[in-house]
Amino acid sequence: MGDHLLVNGLDFFYGQTHALRAVTLPIRRNRITSLIGPSGCGKTTLLRCFNRMHDLYPNNRYRGEILMDGRDILGPAVDVIGLRNSMGMVFQKPTPFPMSVFDNVAYGLRLKRVRNAGVLRERVEKALRQAAVWDEVKDRLGQNAQGLSGGQQQRLVIARTLAVDPQVILFDESTSALDPISSKKIEELMTELKKEVTIIAVTHNMQQAARISDFTALMYLGSLVEYDETATIFTKPRNKLTEEYVTGRFG
Repeated sequence: MGDHLLVNGLDFFYGQTHALRAVTLPIRRNRITSLIGPSGCGKTTLLRCFNRMHDLYPNNRYRGEILMDGRDILGPAVDVIGLRNSMGMVFQKPTPFPMSVFDNVAYGLRLKRVRNAGVLRERVEKALRQAAVWDEVKDRLGQNAQGLSGGQQQRLVIARTLAVDPQVILFDESTSALDPISSKKIEELMTELKKEVTIIAVTHNMQQAARISDFTALMYLGSLVEYDETATIFTKPRNKLTEEYVTGRFG
């Protein structure tokens, strides 16, 4: 299995605000790692370090390293656009572009200069099938994606991410805006997708973390409190804070 990513002594600053403190954390290949913890603890901040989304805003800075297959992705020589292609991201609310279902999924492929119509059709269908939404949209490929249900939109966004063959997918509270049935479909999809990609998921939902994660990391005040196999975190945590958080007694 091995580590796909290794966060090593990572600090992160929003201007003068010290948001992450000496975080060291392995991310196992083809597994789901959940980041849990109270609001404002640094979960999403850490998630956005992996695809360097913080680079889009001024005065943010990293200290430490994130190794991907041994290479520091925070280094100055890294192709950030290439990095983001390899690190798909799915947000809390579905974010389909205001265009057709087909064009949503083909968007990243066209950016990568894929022009052949047959190849585009093949890749779009493959991604929609991987995202378990093909049967629901195959007769609506030319229709505006914003006419889909919330759960369908989120799976479409996952298909758009998958179309460019990412190595890692980052999920940021990606079921919290969905109904229980749609959430279950996304969870089942994530479990299926880990055969092909490494998944890091931020969630406030303890039951979801327990159901889908192979490994879980608890964060608090920008620091990593505890990391272990999910079963251990939820049944035999070493840290009292972890025990209080996962049993609902925290705070």
